[in-house]
Amino acid sequence: MKHILKLLVVLVFACAGASIASAQENEIGVLVGGAKTGDKGLQSTGTIKAAFDGSTAYEINYAHRMVDGKVASLHWELMIAGVPKTGVSSTNLILPRNYSSIFFAPGLKVKLFPGGISPYIAAGLGLGRLTASDTNLNGLPNTSDKSNTTWIFNYGGGVDVPIFPHIALRGEVRDLIAGTPKLNGQLFDKRQHNIFVGGGIVVRW
Repeated sequence: MKHILKLLVVLVFACAGASIASAQENEIGVLVGGAKTGDKGLQSTGTIKAAFDGSTAYEINYAHRMVDGKVASLHWELMIAGVPKTGVSSTNLILPRNYSSIFFAPGLKVKLFPGGISPYIAAGLGLGRLTASDTNLNGLPNTSDKSNTTWIFNYGGGVDVPIFPHIALRGEVRDLIAGTPKLNGQLFDKRQHNIFVGGGIVVRW
């Protein structure tokens, strides 16, 4: 009898958890991680490169479930990511010391096994804003045009691991493909990959 009662209790809690999971149509994720972009060549009579340091990056992600297929679900998402400071290194000392980035992109997300440990893929299209620092590498003020707005395309994936009925842990890798910052010099590349790797917490309701 005791074993039967224990089994009934477990089944009740399992059903309650499943019902809570199915009712959770919205989620907000807050992630912290690192961002890295590749080095760039500058158009010049000699070989000059600009190297970009790895940077701390932040992401806020809101998603709303549109289709619940039990095994998989489709979500509309809004991703906002920011990199407060990306350091610049170069032998060309008129380049800015660093630049900041902010990205804003709506998109779609597909999640597998949305009621439990849930891997997902996501992609979206939006805008980015890149702003160079007020000071150049030579210590002089940066008097050039410092900001530009660019289209971005982002894609990536991750996994959510539930730890409480309304809370999960998330790990994610995402590539934000955007234009290049204004560096007081003409770059060979017109687009750049901003690779974000991070982790954080997700709240569902």
